[in-house]
Amino acid sequence: MREVELTQRKPISEEPEGIMTEETTTLIEGSNVTRKTTRRLYTWDEIPEWQKDNEHILSGYIFETKSFRSCIKSLFYLHNESVNIYTHLLPGICFFLVAIFNQYAIEHFETTRLIDYIMIDLFFLGGFICLMMSSLFHCLKCHSIEVAVFGNKLDYLGIVALVVSSMVSILYYGFYDYWPFFLIFSGITVTFGIACAVVSLGDTFRSREWRPYRASLFVAFGLSALLPVIAGILHYGFHATWAKIQLKWLILEGVFYILGAVLYGVRFPERISPGTFDMWGHSHQLFHVLVVIAALCHLQALIGAYKFVHKNLIG
Repeated sequence: MREVELTQRKPISEEPEGIMTEETTTLIEGSNVTRKTTRRLYTWDEIPEWQKDNEHILSGYIFETKSFRSCIKSLFYLHNESVNIYTHLLPGICFFLVAIFNQYAIEHFETTRLIDYIMIDLFFLGGFICLMMSSLFHCLKCHSIEVAVFGNKLDYLGIVALVVSSMVSILYYGFYDYWPFFLIFSGITVTFGIACAVVSLGDTFRSREWRPYRASLFVAFGLSALLPVIAGILHYGFHATWAKIQLKWLILEGVFYILGAVLYGVRFPERISPGTFDMWGHSHQLFHVLVVIAALCHLQALIGAYKFVHKNLIG
Protein backbone atom coordinates (compact mmCIF):
# COMPACT_ATOMS: atom_id res chain seq x y z
CA MET A 1 0.00 0.00 0.00
CA ARG A 2 1.24 3.47 -0.85
CA GLU A 3 1.09 6.31 1.68
CA VAL A 4 0.91 9.97 0.72
CA GLU A 5 1.60 12.44 3.54
CA LEU A 6 -0.33 15.70 3.18
CA THR A 7 1.28 18.95 4.28
CA GLN A 8 0.07 20.63 7.46
CA ARG A 9 -2.61 23.27 7.10
CA LYS A 10 -3.13 26.47 9.06
CA PRO A 11 -4.86 26.19 12.46
CA ILE A 12 -8.46 25.19 11.74
CA SER A 13 -10.01 24.39 15.09
CA GLU A 14 -9.82 25.27 18.71
CA GLU A 15 -9.94 22.79 21.56
CA PRO A 16 -12.21 23.43 24.58
CA GLU A 17 -9.20 24.56 26.57
CA GLY A 18 -8.25 27.05 23.90
CA ILE A 19 -5.27 25.21 22.41
CA MET A 20 -5.12 25.68 18.65
CA THR A 21 -4.82 22.43 16.71
CA GLU A 22 -4.03 21.28 13.21
CA GLU A 23 -5.06 18.20 11.33
CA THR A 24 -2.49 16.01 9.65
CA THR A 25 -4.15 13.48 7.34
CA THR A 26 -2.47 10.35 6.01
CA LEU A 27 -4.21 8.82 3.02
CA ILE A 28 -3.82 5.09 2.54
CA GLU A 29 -5.01 3.74 -0.77
CA GLY A 30 -8.51 2.42 -0.30
CA SER A 31 -9.10 3.97 3.13
CA ASN A 32 -8.89 7.28 4.99
CA VAL A 33 -7.10 7.64 8.32
CA THR A 34 -7.15 11.02 10.03
CA ARG A 35 -4.77 11.87 12.85
CA LYS A 36 -5.14 15.15 14.75
CA THR A 37 -2.06 16.60 16.42
CA THR A 38 -1.75 19.58 18.76
CA ARG A 39 0.80 22.31 18.17
CA ARG A 40 2.29 23.79 21.29
CA LEU A 41 4.27 26.65 19.77
CA TYR A 42 3.54 29.32 17.21
CA THR A 43 5.36 32.08 15.37
CA TRP A 44 5.07 35.85 15.60
CA ASP A 45 2.88 35.95 12.48
CA GLU A 46 0.43 33.39 13.88
CA ILE A 47 -0.32 34.80 17.34
CA PRO A 48 -3.04 37.40 18.06
CA GLU A 49 -2.07 41.05 17.92
CA TRP A 50 -2.45 41.50 21.69
CA GLN A 51 0.25 38.88 22.32
CA LYS A 52 2.80 40.71 20.19
CA ASP A 53 5.32 42.57 22.33
CA ASN A 54 8.79 42.01 20.90
CA GLU A 55 8.99 41.80 17.12
CA HIS A 56 12.55 40.44 17.32
CA ILE A 57 11.30 37.21 18.97
CA LEU A 58 10.00 35.26 15.97
CA SER A 59 9.00 31.88 17.39
CA GLY A 60 8.30 29.85 20.52
CA TYR A 61 4.98 31.49 21.40
CA ILE A 62 2.10 29.77 23.16
CA PHE A 63 -1.15 30.65 21.42
CA GLU A 64 -3.88 32.22 23.56
CA THR A 65 -5.15 29.34 25.72
CA LYS A 66 -8.16 30.67 27.64
CA SER A 67 -7.24 27.97 30.14
CA PHE A 68 -5.30 28.22 33.40
CA ARG A 69 -4.66 24.48 33.25
CA SER A 70 -2.99 24.85 29.86
CA CYS A 71 -0.87 27.69 31.22
CA ILE A 72 0.30 25.51 34.11
CA LYS A 73 1.08 22.69 31.68
CA SER A 74 3.42 25.07 29.85
CA LEU A 75 5.77 24.83 32.84
CA PHE A 76 6.74 21.39 31.62
CA TYR A 77 7.87 22.16 28.09
CA LEU A 78 10.20 24.71 26.52
CA HIS A 79 8.84 27.94 25.03
CA ASN A 80 10.10 31.51 24.79
CA GLU A 81 8.83 32.36 28.30
CA SER A 82 10.29 29.32 30.09
CA VAL A 83 13.55 30.99 31.08
CA ASN A 84 11.65 34.09 32.23
CA ILE A 85 9.50 31.92 34.49
CA TYR A 86 12.19 29.81 36.11
CA THR A 87 14.85 32.49 36.55
CA HIS A 88 12.45 34.15 39.00
CA LEU A 89 10.39 31.21 40.27
CA LEU A 90 13.31 29.24 41.73
CA PRO A 91 15.08 32.21 43.42
CA GLY A 92 11.68 33.36 44.74
CA ILE A 93 11.15 30.02 46.45
CA CYS A 94 14.65 30.25 47.93
CA PHE A 95 13.95 33.73 49.30
CA PHE A 96 10.78 32.46 50.96
CA LEU A 97 12.55 29.49 52.56
CA VAL A 98 15.37 31.67 53.92
CA ALA A 99 12.81 34.05 55.44
CA ILE A 100 11.11 31.13 57.20
CA PHE A 101 14.33 29.62 58.51
CA ASN A 102 16.11 32.93 59.13
CA GLN A 103 17.34 31.88 62.57
CA TYR A 104 19.56 29.31 60.85
CA ALA A 105 20.58 31.45 57.88
CA ILE A 106 21.47 34.67 59.72
CA GLU A 107 24.37 34.90 62.15
CA HIS A 108 23.15 35.63 65.66
CA PHE A 109 24.83 38.13 68.02
CA GLU A 110 24.11 38.76 71.67
CA THR A 111 22.75 42.16 70.64
CA THR A 112 20.53 40.76 67.84
CA ARG A 113 16.91 41.72 68.38
CA LEU A 114 13.58 40.97 66.77
CA ILE A 115 13.79 44.18 64.72
CA ASP A 116 16.88 42.79 62.98
CA TYR A 117 14.98 39.75 61.76
CA ILE A 118 12.06 41.96 60.74
CA MET A 119 14.26 44.24 58.65
CA ILE A 120 16.14 41.41 56.97
CA ASP A 121 12.93 39.46 56.37
CA LEU A 122 11.38 42.62 54.93
CA PHE A 123 13.91 42.39 52.12
CA PHE A 124 13.29 38.68 51.63
CA LEU A 125 9.55 39.28 51.55
CA GLY A 126 9.91 42.06 48.97
CA GLY A 127 12.16 39.85 46.87
CA PHE A 128 9.75 36.93 47.15
CA ILE A 129 6.79 39.08 46.07
CA CYS A 130 8.70 40.52 43.13
CA LEU A 131 10.04 37.22 41.85
CA MET A 132 6.81 35.29 42.28
CA MET A 133 4.67 38.02 40.70
CA SER A 134 7.02 38.03 37.74
CA SER A 135 7.07 34.26 37.27
CA LEU A 136 3.29 34.09 37.67
CA PHE A 137 2.81 36.78 35.02
CA HIS A 138 5.09 35.06 32.52
CA CYS A 139 3.37 31.73 33.12
CA LEU A 140 -0.21 33.03 32.75
CA LYS A 141 0.23 35.79 30.15
CA CYS A 142 -0.76 33.43 27.32
CA HIS A 143 -4.18 32.86 28.91
CA SER A 144 -5.97 35.93 27.54
CA ILE A 145 -5.53 39.66 27.14
CA GLU A 146 -7.44 40.29 30.38
CA VAL A 147 -5.18 37.99 32.42
CA ALA A 148 -2.06 39.35 30.68
CA VAL A 149 -3.00 42.96 31.48
CA PHE A 150 -3.74 42.16 35.12
CA GLY A 151 -0.59 40.05 35.48
CA ASN A 152 1.54 42.79 33.97
CA LYS A 153 0.27 45.23 36.58
CA LEU A 154 1.11 42.78 39.36
CA ASP A 155 4.56 42.34 37.82
CA TYR A 156 5.29 46.04 38.18
CA LEU A 157 3.85 46.12 41.68
CA GLY A 158 6.29 43.35 42.53
CA ILE A 159 9.19 45.50 41.31
CA VAL A 160 7.96 48.32 43.53
CA ALA A 161 7.80 45.95 46.51
CA LEU A 162 11.39 44.83 45.93
CA VAL A 163 12.77 48.36 45.62
CA VAL A 164 10.91 49.65 48.69
CA SER A 165 11.84 46.68 50.88
CA SER A 166 15.47 46.83 49.73
CA MET A 167 15.86 50.52 50.47
CA VAL A 168 14.06 50.57 53.82
CA SER A 169 16.01 47.56 55.11
CA ILE A 170 19.40 49.04 54.30
CA LEU A 171 18.34 52.49 55.54
CA TYR A 172 17.66 50.96 58.95
CA TYR A 173 21.29 49.92 59.34
CA GLY A 174 22.71 52.96 57.57
CA PHE A 175 21.00 55.30 60.05
CA TYR A 176 20.83 52.88 62.96
CA ASP A 177 21.97 55.56 65.39
CA TYR A 178 20.22 58.53 63.75
CA TRP A 179 16.50 57.88 63.42
CA PRO A 180 15.48 61.25 61.91
CA PHE A 181 17.31 60.37 58.68
CA PHE A 182 15.91 56.85 58.71
CA LEU A 183 12.34 58.12 59.04
CA ILE A 184 12.77 60.88 56.44
CA PHE A 185 14.32 58.74 53.73
CA SER A 186 12.07 55.76 54.45
CA GLY A 187 9.12 58.10 54.07
CA ILE A 188 10.46 59.35 50.74
CA THR A 189 11.00 55.78 49.57
CA VAL A 190 7.51 54.62 50.53
CA THR A 191 5.92 57.70 48.96
CA PHE A 192 7.87 57.21 45.75
CA GLY A 193 6.89 53.53 45.79
CA ILE A 194 3.20 54.31 46.17
CA ALA A 195 3.40 56.79 43.28
CA CYS A 196 5.06 54.16 41.04
CA ALA A 197 2.46 51.60 42.09
CA VAL A 198 -0.38 53.94 41.16
CA VAL A 199 1.17 54.65 37.77
CA SER A 200 1.77 50.94 37.22
CA LEU A 201 -1.94 50.23 37.56
CA GLY A 202 -2.78 52.49 34.62
CA ASP A 203 -3.62 50.73 31.35
CA THR A 204 -1.62 53.17 29.22
CA PHE A 205 1.57 52.50 31.18
CA ARG A 206 1.81 48.85 30.08
CA SER A 207 1.62 49.50 26.34
CA ARG A 208 4.55 48.73 24.03
CA GLU A 209 5.08 52.41 23.33
CA TRP A 210 5.70 53.05 27.02
CA ARG A 211 8.46 50.45 27.34
CA PRO A 212 11.35 52.99 27.46
CA TYR A 213 9.42 55.19 29.90
CA ARG A 214 8.61 52.25 32.16
CA ALA A 215 12.28 51.32 32.33
CA SER A 216 13.30 54.95 32.92
CA LEU A 217 10.79 55.43 35.71
CA PHE A 218 11.99 52.43 37.67
CA VAL A 219 15.63 53.32 37.08
CA ALA A 220 14.84 56.77 38.54
CA PHE A 221 13.18 55.09 41.51
CA GLY A 222 16.32 53.07 42.10
CA LEU A 223 18.56 56.11 41.67
CA SER A 224 16.60 57.88 44.42
CA ALA A 225 18.71 55.74 46.74
CA LEU A 226 21.55 58.20 46.09
CA LEU A 227 19.86 60.77 48.34
CA PRO A 228 20.37 58.90 51.63
CA VAL A 229 23.88 57.90 50.54
CA ILE A 230 24.81 61.55 50.03
CA ALA A 231 23.20 62.45 53.36
CA GLY A 232 25.14 59.67 55.05
CA ILE A 233 28.44 60.85 53.61
CA LEU A 234 27.75 64.40 54.78
CA HIS A 235 26.72 63.21 58.26
CA TYR A 236 29.17 60.36 58.94
CA GLY A 237 31.91 60.87 56.36
CA PHE A 238 32.73 58.78 53.31
CA HIS A 239 34.67 55.95 54.95
CA ALA A 240 32.10 55.39 57.70
CA THR A 241 29.23 55.38 55.22
CA TRP A 242 31.13 53.02 52.94
CA ALA A 243 31.50 50.54 55.79
CA LYS A 244 28.09 50.97 57.45
CA ILE A 245 26.00 50.19 54.38
CA GLN A 246 28.57 48.13 52.46
CA LEU A 247 28.47 50.69 49.68
CA LYS A 248 30.58 48.65 47.28
CA TRP A 249 27.84 46.01 47.09
CA LEU A 250 25.11 48.63 46.65
CA ILE A 251 27.02 50.21 43.77
CA LEU A 252 27.38 46.81 42.14
CA GLU A 253 23.67 46.21 42.70
CA GLY A 254 22.84 49.46 40.91
CA VAL A 255 25.08 48.55 38.00
CA PHE A 256 23.29 45.24 37.48
CA TYR A 257 19.82 46.81 37.77
CA ILE A 258 20.64 49.56 35.30
CA LEU A 259 22.33 47.19 32.87
CA GLY A 260 19.29 44.91 32.95
CA ALA A 261 16.90 47.81 32.41
CA VAL A 262 18.95 49.12 29.48
CA LEU A 263 19.07 45.70 27.78
CA TYR A 264 15.34 45.32 28.32
CA GLY A 265 14.61 48.79 26.97
CA VAL A 266 16.70 48.49 23.78
CA ARG A 267 15.93 44.78 23.25
CA PHE A 268 19.51 43.62 22.97
CA PRO A 269 20.76 41.16 21.72
CA GLU A 270 17.70 39.94 19.77
CA ARG A 271 17.42 43.15 17.77
CA ILE A 272 20.74 42.45 16.05
CA SER A 273 19.72 38.91 15.08
CA PRO A 274 15.94 38.37 15.13
CA GLY A 275 14.99 34.75 15.73
CA THR A 276 18.37 33.70 17.12
CA PHE A 277 17.55 34.33 20.77
CA ASP A 278 13.91 33.24 20.80
CA MET A 279 14.36 30.51 23.41
CA TRP A 280 17.63 31.42 25.07
CA GLY A 281 19.38 34.69 25.77
CA HIS A 282 16.97 37.43 24.73
CA SER A 283 16.83 40.74 26.60
CA HIS A 284 13.98 39.94 28.96
CA GLN A 285 15.74 36.79 30.10
CA LEU A 286 18.98 38.68 30.66
CA PHE A 287 17.03 41.31 32.59
CA HIS A 288 15.61 38.62 34.86
CA VAL A 289 19.02 37.11 35.55
CA LEU A 290 20.55 40.52 36.28
CA VAL A 291 17.68 41.38 38.65
CA VAL A 292 18.43 38.25 40.68
CA ILE A 293 22.16 39.00 40.73
CA ALA A 294 21.43 42.57 41.83
CA ALA A 295 19.14 41.29 44.60
CA LEU A 296 21.92 38.98 45.82
CA CYS A 297 24.30 41.95 45.87
CA HIS A 298 21.81 43.81 48.04
CA LEU A 299 21.52 40.80 50.32
CA GLN A 300 25.31 40.78 50.71
CA ALA A 301 25.22 44.49 51.57
CA LEU A 302 22.35 44.03 54.03
CA ILE A 303 23.96 41.13 55.89
CA GLY A 304 27.28 42.97 55.92
CA ALA A 305 25.62 46.09 57.34
CA TYR A 306 23.84 43.98 59.97
CA LYS A 307 27.14 42.42 61.06
CA PHE A 308 28.94 45.78 61.05
CA VAL A 309 26.34 47.35 63.32
CA HIS A 310 26.42 44.55 65.86
CA LYS A 311 30.19 44.16 65.82
CA ASN A 312 31.19 47.81 65.88
CA LEU A 313 28.38 50.03 67.07
CA ILE A 314 26.52 48.06 69.69
CA GLY A 315 28.60 44.92 69.96
